[in-house]
This record gives sequence, C-alpha cells and structure tokens, in this order.
Amino acid sequence: KKEAPKGRAKAVDLVTGKTVVEYFFDPTLVIDDANKSKKGQNPNDILLNSKHLFVPCKIIKSLKEDGTSNNGSNNSNTGNNKKKNKGKKKRQSMEDASDVNSGPALVKTADGTLYKVKAVHQMAALTAPDDYIGMKDVLHLANVSEASLLHTLRVRYKRDDIYTSAGPILISINPYKLIKKFDGESLYSDDIMMSYRSGDTFTDEEPHLFQAADRAYTHLMDSVHIVPHLEDDDHDVMVDGDAPLGQAPGEPRNQSIIISGESGAGKTEATKYIMKYLARITKKKDVHEGLRSPDGKIASSLEDRVLSSNPLLESFGNAQTLRNDNSSRFGKFIHINFSTDSGAIVGARISNYLLEKTRITTQIDGERNYHIFYQLLAGAGAETLEKLGMDGGASTFRYLGSKTVEKSEKDASDFAETLDCLARIGLATGDQQTVFALAAAVLHLGNVTFEQDEEHVAKVCEDTLPSLQKACELMGLEQEAVTEAILTKNLSINGKTIKKPSTVAMAEDKRDAFAKMTYSCIFLWLVKSINQTLTVAAKNNGETKVGFIGVLDIYGFETFEVNGYEQLLINYCNEKLQRHFNRHLFEVEQNLYSSEGVDWTYITFNDNRPCLELIEGGSGTVGILNTLDDSYAGMGTSAEKDVKFVNQLHKLFGSGTGTKKKDGHKYFVTPKFGNDRQFIIVHYAGEVRYTVDGFVERNMESLTNELKDLGASSTVELAKSVFSCATSDQEVTQKNDTRRSSIRGFSVASQFKLSLQALVEDLERTQPHYIRCIKPNLRKAPNSFAAGDILKQLRYSGMMEAIRIRREGYALREDHQSFYNRFSVLLGPAEIEGEAGIEQLVNVLSKRLNVTDADWQIGHSKIFLRHDLSDKLERLAALRVHTAARTISRFGKFVLHRRLSKLLVAWARFRLVMLKKYKRVRAATKIASFHRSRMEVQRYRADRKSVITVQSLQRRRVAIQRARKIRDPYCDMTYQDIKDLLETEKPKLDEAVNAKDFKKAAKLEAKIDEINKALDEREPMTRKKLEGLIEKCQSSLDDALKRKSYTEAGPLQEELDALIAQRKDLPTQEELKEAVKTAEANLAEAVKNRDFAGAASSQTALDEAKAKYAIAKEAEGADDEGGEAEAEEEKQGVAIDGIESRADLEKEIGKMQADVDDAIAKKDFKGASALQASLDERLKLRVFFPSVEELEEQVSETKKKMDQCISNKDFTGAETLHADLEKIEKLLEAEKAKEAEKPAVATPSSFSVTLIDGETKEFDSRHDLEEAIKETKTKQNDAVAAKEFKKAEAIQTLIESMEKLRTNLPTIDDLKNDIKKKQAEMKKAVEEKRFSDAEALDKEITELETKLSKEKEKAPEPVAPEVLASKSPNVSSGPSLKSAPTVGNRSQTTKPRMSATLVGGAKVPKTPPRGSLVVTAKTPSGRKDASDDVSDTVSVKSFKSRASKVSKGPAKTPSKKLDTMAESRPVSKLRPKKPLISSTDDSVLAITQMLASKRGDASLIVSNEGGLAGIITDTDITRRLVAKNLNAASTSASAVMTPNPTCVSTTDSAIDAMSTMV
Repeated sequence: KKEAPKGRAKAVDLVTGKTVVEYFFDPTLVIDDANKSKKGQNPNDILLNSKHLFVPCKIIKSLKEDGTSNNGSNNSNTGNNKKKNKGKKKRQSMEDASDVNSGPALVKTADGTLYKVKAVHQMAALTAPDDYIGMKDVLHLANVSEASLLHTLRVRYKRDDIYTSAGPILISINPYKLIKKFDGESLYSDDIMMSYRSGDTFTDEEPHLFQAADRAYTHLMDSVHIVPHLEDDDHDVMVDGDAPLGQAPGEPRNQSIIISGESGAGKTEATKYIMKYLARITKKKDVHEGLRSPDGKIASSLEDRVLSSNPLLESFGNAQTLRNDNSSRFGKFIHINFSTDSGAIVGARISNYLLEKTRITTQIDGERNYHIFYQLLAGAGAETLEKLGMDGGASTFRYLGSKTVEKSEKDASDFAETLDCLARIGLATGDQQTVFALAAAVLHLGNVTFEQDEEHVAKVCEDTLPSLQKACELMGLEQEAVTEAILTKNLSINGKTIKKPSTVAMAEDKRDAFAKMTYSCIFLWLVKSINQTLTVAAKNNGETKVGFIGVLDIYGFETFEVNGYEQLLINYCNEKLQRHFNRHLFEVEQNLYSSEGVDWTYITFNDNRPCLELIEGGSGTVGILNTLDDSYAGMGTSAEKDVKFVNQLHKLFGSGTGTKKKDGHKYFVTPKFGNDRQFIIVHYAGEVRYTVDGFVERNMESLTNELKDLGASSTVELAKSVFSCATSDQEVTQKNDTRRSSIRGFSVASQFKLSLQALVEDLERTQPHYIRCIKPNLRKAPNSFAAGDILKQLRYSGMMEAIRIRREGYALREDHQSFYNRFSVLLGPAEIEGEAGIEQLVNVLSKRLNVTDADWQIGHSKIFLRHDLSDKLERLAALRVHTAARTISRFGKFVLHRRLSKLLVAWARFRLVMLKKYKRVRAATKIASFHRSRMEVQRYRADRKSVITVQSLQRRRVAIQRARKIRDPYCDMTYQDIKDLLETEKPKLDEAVNAKDFKKAAKLEAKIDEINKALDEREPMTRKKLEGLIEKCQSSLDDALKRKSYTEAGPLQEELDALIAQRKDLPTQEELKEAVKTAEANLAEAVKNRDFAGAASSQTALDEAKAKYAIAKEAEGADDEGGEAEAEEEKQGVAIDGIESRADLEKEIGKMQADVDDAIAKKDFKGASALQASLDERLKLRVFFPSVEELEEQVSETKKKMDQCISNKDFTGAETLHADLEKIEKLLEAEKAKEAEKPAVATPSSFSVTLIDGETKEFDSRHDLEEAIKETKTKQNDAVAAKEFKKAEAIQTLIESMEKLRTNLPTIDDLKNDIKKKQAEMKKAVEEKRFSDAEALDKEITELETKLSKEKEKAPEPVAPEVLASKSPNVSSGPSLKSAPTVGNRSQTTKPRMSATLVGGAKVPKTPPRGSLVVTAKTPSGRKDASDDVSDTVSVKSFKSRASKVSKGPAKTPSKKLDTMAESRPVSKLRPKKPLISSTDDSVLAITQMLASKRGDASLIVSNEGGLAGIITDTDITRRLVAKNLNAASTSASAVMTPNPTCVSTTDSAIDAMSTMV
C-alpha cells in the first residue's frame, strides 16, 4: 500500500469545525477481538469477505497511547494509568492533528460501524472530489487504485448508473431490475438510442452499451470514408510480423464487440441491446425488399429478423441455473454485415459453440431444462398440447425432473414471442408445429424405460410403450426401427454384420444419446435456418463494400460444487478469451512500444498462457484435452476409462497431493482427497476442482450408426432436414481436422477446440471493443453491492492492469504524417518557415503547452501521446479551425453583400414585368372561373333533378310494398316461412282453448285461416299437385264431352295439354332418382375407361340431376317411406357405399355374384369382368363390417383384457376397454338385429306366380313347385306340337318364373343341412352362455323341422328302377325325371364309392359322395347360380327334343315309351368326349393352349396323389383370371379351378346325369 500523499485535500466538519480526512477502509488492517478467531486465515479471504470493503471511513481517535501495537495485541493497563493518560492524549490530539493520520486508530464507517485498525497510513485516502462523485471514466480519477475503482463503481451503482468506462473498456454491472431515468423513460428507449448516434467524439453522454456499439459502427464506417483521427484503440497494432491488423487501405476494418463475464452478469441482455441499437440506427424505410418465407408469404424486414434470432435462440439454448435465470448454455458469435455505402444491415450470420447436451437429460436441484419445454407447457393451446402428448404437464416427463411446475405468465409470454420470432424469420406454421413436435418427442423419449428379460437382455417396459409410440409418431419414425436401434448394436466382423443385444444400462445410454442428438439437431437446424433467412445476396458490382461487426456472447466462467466435462470446456473457452484480452491490451501494446523505440517501463500482468497450454497442449507438451482423447482407446467400461484418464493427468502434471507440482505444471493441483476421481486447475479466475465422472463417454459421443441413420427414414420431410444437421456438422468439422483417427472418431473436445480457434482467429482480424459484465452479488438481488465478489471479478478480468497500462502508457497513437497534417494548423507562419516536420511541431507545441517528453514520444513511424495531452491538442486544433472559419465567414459576408445588391436591382426590374403579366393572368382567371361556375351550376341542377326522380321512384316502390303488405300480410314470406308460422300458431290456439280464452282463440283461429289461405296460394307446383290438376281437368273435360258441351271442352283441352306439357319440367322423384343413377353409371364408366373429359361432363350432369332431385324432394316433401328410410339411415349412422351392416353386405355380394354368373351364361365376358371387379371391391368391405362371430370374439378378447387390467390395477386402461366393449356390444346387437330381420324378409311362408290365365298360384313346398313345373312343361310340349308358339313362349316365361322360385323353396337335403348347421350354432351359443342367441336358434330349428316334415309328407323317398339295380348293384341309380322331386338333386342315400369310372374311361381312386361329372361350380352362398338354372333347363329341353326325333313320323306329344327309354339309357350310350386331363401345377396358359388345340371345353385337374382335384372351364377362366387381370402364365390351375366337382358314373341314367347338371 502507498502512503497518503502530503498536501491532500481536507474537509471540515460543520458541527465541530475540525478537519476531516476519509480513508478507504481496509479489512486486513482490523485488530479487534473478532479477528482473533481468524488468525492464520488468508488475508485475501478476509479482504473479500468484508461487507465494508473499501468504503469511506473516518478516524475517531488515535490508539497510540492505548498501548495498541502494530501486530494487533493490546497491553493491559490499569484504570489509574488510563485516567492519567486521558488528559494527555486529548491535549496532544488537539495540538498535532497530523499525528492522527498515522499509527493505530479507531475508525467509523458511514453506517456507524467501528473498527480498530493497525495503521491508518496504510489506508488509501480520498484525495479529490472526484473520489466522491463517481466518475463516469475511471481513467480520469486522480489516483486509480482498487479502492478508488471499487468505490466509484459502488457510488454509481447506488444511483443506478450501471455503466462505467475504463478508457476503451466498458464495465457493466447487472442491476437485476428495470432501470428508468428521472423522467420515467427507460434506459434503453428509442430516444436514448438516437441520442448516442452523433458524430461528436467528445460527447458528454453517460457510458452506455449504446456508446460502445456506436463506437464500433462509427469505426467501421470511418475506416472506408474518413481519415482516422487520434484513436484510443489499438487497431493499427502489428500482430503477426509486418501484416497490419486491419484490411488494406480503403477496405472496411471489421469490428468486434467482446462481452465477457461470469454467468448471471448480464451478457445475454447486453447482446440484445447492442443488436437492437445497431438495427435501430440502420433501419430505414424501403431500404430492403421484404424476403419471402418458405410458404410464399412476405417475411419481416432484415433488421427485425436479426433481432428475432436472439430470443429464438434463447428459447432453445438458455436455461435457468442456480446463478442465472436466463443462462446461455451455448456460445454464439453474431456477424452483422453492413454496407459501407448505405450503412444499412445487409445480412447476418450466427456461429454457435458447444450446446450443453447433458442438461437435456439431467439437471441438478434448483435448475431447469431448456426454456422451450416450459414455454410449450405454459403457452401452447390445449389442442396443441393434446396433439403433442404434453397435456399431462411437466410432472409426467422424466427429463423435466418429474416435478410439478406451475405455468408462469413469463413462460407464456416468452412462448408467444418465440412464435412471433419464428414467423419473422419466415418459418411457416406447419414447420413451427413440426419443430415443437420434435421437441416434445425428446421429452417422450425420456419416459421410455427398460427392463431385463430372462436372458438378461434389455426390453422396453410395457407401460412406457405409449411414450415410445408417441415419440416415434411425432418424429415420423417407425417404432420397430427405433426400438431395434436402441436395444441392439450392429457389429461388423469379417464383412458380416452381427446384432448384439444391449443391457438395460446400455439401452438407457442409447436412449439419452438419441434424445440429445435430436435436440442438438433441432438447435443446429434453427441456427442454419436463421442464417439462411439472414443471408442477403449483396449486389456487388465492384463498388459496394461490406464489413461486419461481430458480437460475441459466450458462457461465462463457471465453478460449482461438482464441476463436470461441460464446465471444463466452458472455462477453457474463457481462458482463451482472457488470453485474447491480455494479448491486445498488454502484449501487443508493449510489443508496439518496443518496435517503435519508445522509452517504456514494462508492466507485469497475469499471463494465462501456461494455463492454456496445460488444457490444450502446446510448446511440445501434451494437454489435458489430448490426454482425454487418448483415454477412449482400449477396453473397459466408461468408469474405468475415467479413472485411467485422471491417473494419467496426475502422472503427467501433478506430484504431491494438495500442492502444485514443483517440477511440473504450476497450474495443475492434485487434490488431497478424491484424487482418483478429481483434479484441480488454477484458472485465471481461481482454482476449480473437476470430477471426471463421464468425461471419456461425453467426449466421444457414443452414438451408434443405427441411431444416426434413423433420421433419414423419417416420413416428415422437415424432420429429415433437421436430423441431417447432425451428420453435416460432424462432416464439416472432420474435414477441417484430418489428424483424427477414423477408428476412434472425432471427439467433442477436438471439435470445440477447432471452433474456438476459428473464433479467436476471427477476433484477431477485427478491431475489438471490450465489455466487462460484473455480477453484483450471488443472490441475484437488486440494490445489493457485494464488494468482495465484485473486486474478485475485477481482478480476474485484468481490469486493474488494463487501467494502469492505459493510464501510465500512451493511450493514443497516430502516424507522423497524419498527426502533422491535422495539428500543423497550430503553428504560426514564422514557425513553419525552414525545415518543417514532426519534430519541429512537437518542440513548438511542447514549449507552448509547457509539457515534457514524458507526455508524448516520437516513435519510428508513430507519435505516442497521453490521454490528457491529446484532449488539449484536439481542443486547440478545434479552436484554431473555429477562428479560421470566422475569418472566412467575414470575407464571405462581404462578397455576399455585393452580390445581393446587384440581385436586388435585377429583382426590382423583374418585379415590374411580372406585375403586368399578373394583371393579364388575373383577368383571364376571372373569366375562366365564371365559366366553370356556370357549368357547375348546370351540372348541379341536372344532378338535383336526377336525385328527385330517384327519390320519387323509391317512394313509389315503398308505397307499393306497403299497399301489398296491407292487402297480403304474408307477401314477403316464403312458403316454408308461412308453414313454420302456422306450426307456431296452432299450439297457441290449443293453449287458448284449454285456458278457455275464447276471445283470443277466435282471433287466433281467424289468423290461422288467413295463414292457411296464404299457404294454399303459395304452395309450389309439384308433380303430385300437377297430377291432381291434370286429373281434375280431365274429369272436367270428360264431363263436358259427356254433356256434349264442346264450347267448354276446347279451353279445357288446351288447359289439359298445357298441364301435361308441364310434366317435362316436373318429373317424378322416381324419374329423378333414375336420372341420378344413370349419371352415376355414366361417370363410373367414364372413369373406368379413363375418359376424363367424359367424366367431367358426367360429373356436371350428376350434379344437376342431384340438384333437381333435392329441389323436387324439398318441394313435395319426403313421403312416409322416404322419411322412414332417412330415419333408419340416420339411426344406423355412417355407411360405406350405402352398406351399413355385414348382413347388407352379404346380401349385396350374393346379388352381385348372381349378376356375374348371369353375364357369364350370356357370354358377356366384358360385363362379367366389370361385375367381378365390383364384386371384389365388395368382398374387401368385409374388413370394415365384422360378422357376428367376429364381434363375439372381439367381445370375449376385450373382456379378457379388461379383467387383466383390473388384476394389474390399471383402472385407466380398464375404463378405456370398458368403453370399447360397450361400442362393440352395440355393434353386435345391431348386427344380430340385421341377421334376425334377414330370414323374415328373405323367406316368406309361401311364394306365388301368376299363371297364363291371370290366376295366382302359391307354393309352400318344393314338391308342389316341381310338380307344377312338370305339368307346365307338358303343356309347353303340347303347345309346340300344336304349333302355338306364342302360347309356348308365354308358357316358357311362366316356367322360368317358377324355376326361379327353387332358390326360395329348399329341398329335403338343404333343410337337413340347415338344421345341422343351426344345431351346431346353438350348441356353440350354449357353451358360450349366450342363451338369448340359443333360444332364437332353437326357434329357427323348430321352423326348419316343421318345413322338413311337411316336405317329407309331400315328397316320399324315390325308388330306383329294377333294371339299373340289377346291372349295378353297388351303384344307386338316380330317380327318373317324372318321379324325381327336384331337378339337379340326386338321392342323398347313396353311399360314397371308393372308385368310379369317369366319362371317357378315366379312373379316379376316390370320388366325391355324389359320384357325377362336374357341370357347374357352387357359389359362395352355397346355392346354384340363376344362370346355371336357365342353361340347365335348356339342356334338358334340347335332350328331350333330340329323343323325340328318334321315333319316325311327326309326333304330337312325347310317348311313355320314349320317356322310359330315355330314363333307362346309360351315360355311356351318349358317346361323351374323352376328357382332357391336367395337373394342379400346370399354368392356366398351358391349359388354355391345350383346350384350343384339342377343341375342348373343359379339363379335369388331377392332384399329385392321382385323385380328382377339380375341373377348369371357360367360365372359371373368365371369372377368376380375366376379371381380376391376373397373368395366365404365372397363375396355376389350382387357383382358378372349381374344386371338388360332382361326378356321375358311365352306368348312371342319362336323365339322372342331366338332372344333376341342372
């Protein structure tokens, strides 16, 4: 400490009149009893922990005569000695006041606290008024010391002056509150911004962030346009050899603003305000054309987008920590490009550094995850949160600590600002939702947990599968792929890939790594998107020059109780920036003095270069980061590699525990305890103890290739772009450093080291401007000035050395020629004569200003000046220029007066000429104005007349409407409005009658009559009404004709014709429905034929038809049937193509199948193909309409799952399943109701046909139907024999109608099969305890048994002919045509035969039970097709006609002999063709070629075992191959054939064979 200088300024106490001298209180000099307990404590700790550190204090009295020693021990004196010495001390203090200022004394601070100090002379005194007022620039203090600097900051902080200058360095103290000026204006208002934008270098404005930003902007612009003046920065310093720091002459000199400080010191806020200032002072109207966003909309201006980037990156990159509520967990360097011609912003670019990924998965108590998660929960709508799966709140996410976080208004407002910023940078709404979805997916990934199976392999827990599913859904990834990538690892060995299962710990690490990668990709993509929107292609035509101002906002120095890998990299970054600060303020300064030959005493400063070499390596030594990279190699777990790493550090840099290595690195300390897991680095800001848990793993990022490649498979295009940022960023970094091993990979530390080195290189090429942010206290409390913490930060930042070198050194420097050109104006004419130069100028000015060589020195190329002298020279030069300007001004005024006199004479002459011209112009103007006035009057009169006419017409129209309203009160109401009014008045009439208010009832009744009358008059013309009018007119016409009143008949006939003509304009609803169906068919046909022009016209016709139908329906009203149908449709709910249940679907499928068979029978293969395609579409609909059995199975499965959930106490899942069960049961009941309605509609008790004579005949059994058919065929034969062909044709139509009734009247065998089927269903229902269904089935069985008994009574069992029985004892012959009860059904009593001979001699080992040759295939519904019935009937008729031709002579009717011969004739006598045989493996193409070459109609298909597998015909090929567009060459016969065909024997009767075919 320096002693107080003599002759210091003294103050006088107004009360006592004594001289008062104040000192800066030094806690290390305290000698009171409280200090005894601190004996042996570090004096620096005592200094920094005192709350009165360097506060002004007053001396109360001297303690010399109290026996107080300098070392703090007091001598014990008796009370008598004190009384004797009391008077002596008092007299001596009054006599010699100067003795009080030395030795021990009792001092008092401003708050009244008393201290005993060892020596007053060791405390610095307040020597000037500047020490009390708080100077805005500490370089102007009379005595700069730690005490005066700290006290100046304290004084300014108390009056809310948070910014203080230290020459070119700005000191900023975080106030932790909003500061306003005396007039209530914000410290950062628009007016304050513009007040700092001035060209006055010597402004008296208070220090501010805006001042630093303006200085950087001004230097950038002046580097191109203005010759530089005396500058207080070192932009001209030589850094590397002879290369200048700036650009070439005339080129822009880029600037940088470096904001540094601890976490919570306000760096992020300072960055915001600097960017706002630069955007505000450069923003001009219509300077930039608005860019377009990705969705085509006009985006915000470039300045707004630059400002929007900062809060957007804060949302995704900042978080709440113990020290700061908005701590930047990444670093950014913002390049803001300016046009040096216009001065406007022309683009920007952001570089980011080291996003803290660990915070995504874990946070310590009292800290939060990144802001965006909490903003989403607080600001997003309920629909968005439900869509993202975040409606459960923060407590449902493990990555958010599973803690309940209340929604804050700040988070909600920040989310709104985030949305606004996303929109400003041109991000579309859909892309914004995708970004939020990816962020939500990160949280859902954190909820996924794992467990071990029996083989100790990890698997996803069942209760967390929904979280994994939701995460995959939001990211657009397949759940199976993500699960496999997390639970397995691909190992490549000898070219083969082996999947290795993961343990639970490995799976959790992969899950967290995937979540970190996803969030990091989001952040990198945002930075990339921001840079794309901020990049403007400058129109560089060779004249426009662009420079930039870089704003660096990076994490501050951090030290916690437990410091990890991220803290090491963050503190390494701060060491690098501190090195840059030292280099520019100390080393470069002193190197410049040496190179210029200036006499200079070197200043010592805290050089942190050895600490940097310890961390990153250098000077032939291996650094900590290199050792960390090398520790990844080898086998072992992550924990073992961490131990290996820390042991290697202690081996390389440390020796004893708790001390710095004597023969090694002085900045490395081995801790006394925990040295197997910890090490200490002595940073410029103090010692930091690091714990190496997870260092090696975090350094190498153990992401597998499977997880990295997942993003490329995303179904969301934007997600693909986001995930691609991970690989692209790593590829760029690896390209910049080829020294890394491809096997080991590229570490995070190496990436960070390269990016940090690039940052420092960028800063070295710029002119730096420093802002030191200071945190006033650790509690983040406003109005709290912790002097010890602030002094520690000032020391760490090197502020005292910087102030001292600026103050004691030559702060300003300039080239010789530039200095001479600017200040030679101070020389007189006599002083310029002779040899003029820089030395003569310095000598003259030194004598004139009475300064010595210590105030300035001449270097080899520059002149160096102190700050005070430069101010004097600037003011003298300004005064000399001002004097010269006044002289020039006087001369200019003289010249001006002479010129003005001449101009005055010329003006007088000109005035006279103009007066004459003015009179002429005035007269012409009067005439023109009168003419215009007259024209306007005429125009006004015409307009007035028109207005009156319009008004009269309008009044007439209103009067007409009023009269019409009087005549007809309902003239302005439509038919529907009057109808609604009638419905409203009727209840009122009933109420009046019930209330016996007959007067009111009478009025209402009269009103209702009027309404009915108006309703009748306005009833729209409909087809029904038209038909009524036609009928009425026809009746009148008939009556007139009957009365022979032809006079009346003529007009009535004309009226009737007119009404009939209206039928074209009013078609019926049936006609309109038919028109709609026709239009739909035309549209479908056009679409099928790909006739899109025709489809468009068909669609127009369909729309018109539907519109006409809707109008007719609305006019006529829905009839009862239509209303019931609509009600039923509404009741059933939504249908697919008009199908509402499985029963309806099966009914339509059966109908369509019949249509297909009918088309095939008619050889309409094109139509059959189209119908088959429609049938296939209907078959596909079975998936959407489950059957009763499927619904019952779903009910059973749902009940089991619900019971399982209840047993597992998963009541939420049980409740969901219960709701699903109710829905399924409702569907089941509806389907059963449809099934119950089906037989009632499909199977009436009897069926009837209309005979030729007009009578109706009913059939209630199959036997009666067959007898009637047989009799009718006999009549047909008689008619044919009598050549009554019209009658025969009518009989044939009757026969076809009766044959169609066969499908509705089952045979005995069909009834038996139905009974068996129903009995099986009833048994199953009883087993499943569905007793209501069993009861219904029992009723159906009873009805079927009644029908069976009735059918057996009418149709006894047939008896085979004796002749056939004798010839074939083992084969039952078929019944004759006359006695057979049905056509096409053989007796079922015949037992299956093991062997039979097919037609043509082919033998089959096993034949079906009915042993007949295949004729036709069964339909899916189990009945024969209608087309087959018709074709078979024709076959029987043709066979009989051929048999009748055998007898000679014309035959009127077939004889009994012929029938007997036909019945007894075997199949072998018909000479059937030899069958064509193929295998099931043959292709359809080969079989078709065989049939074409041999002219065959069908081919038998034999299985590989030799048995008959089926038959294939042209019908099978058409329906199952052509209709489905299958490839004949690749389709086998087994896929197309009709399986299990019915066969007959060669010994069977021909009539039986034909009956079987029918």
